[in-house]
Amino acid sequence: MRSAIGFLIVLWGLSTFFSEALPALDSAARQTFETVETAAVVSQVELQKKL
Repeated sequence: MRSAIGFLIVLWGLSTFFSEALPALDSAARQTFETVETAAVVSQVELQKKL
């Protein structure tokens, strides 16, 4: 019985962790892609200035 309660507590803890971690990971990935996109646009503008 104790191991079942412990298992449920671990499942609850993992659920809480992942429910907070996944949105943070999504936000970090989105910001990274936005930064890369901005760098690409700036590079494109600079290349067009040289031509």
